[in-house]
Amino acid sequence: MICGTQVDPQLTRPFLTSTDDLYEFSRVDRSEAVTAPCLLLSENETVLGFRFSWDDDPADLMYLATGTGAVSGVSSPRPIDYRYKTIVGTDGAISQAPCKTKGGNYFTLTLQLPQIKLTDQTHRKDIEKFMRAYFPATIRTLGCAGSGTR
Repeated sequence: MICGTQVDPQLTRPFLTSTDDLYEFSRVDRSEAVTAPCLLLSENETVLGFRFSWDDDPADLMYLATGTGAVSGVSSPRPIDYRYKTIVGTDGAISQAPCKTKGGNYFTLTLQLPQIKLTDQTHRKDIEKFMRAYFPATIRTLGCAGSGTR
């Protein structure tokens, strides 16, 4: 279980050097649907960083990924062919789906992997595989009305 979502541990192995000292810091409250972070840490270093966000309108994922802020930054983002609006970069990904909750009409999940070097292209497929499993599993935990495809 990572940040309230059950996921196959095999999917996180490419991003973790060790699983011995992992712990979670989360401000996510699914029932309140308020934008918040959830971090998986090892020795006080973030190994998986998530941003759960609910909005009334769909977000421009490329704008979020390439914006000047660090909240949703993803290096070298590219859209993928997927049922959910998703971009994958060298060090993270962002996915979005319709999700009517009291926090808004759309749910956006950002994954950041700060330990991956920006020039390291070797994890892009692992990141995509992780998001293809983690994002829909997370959507199922949110109690969305009208969650579907892009």
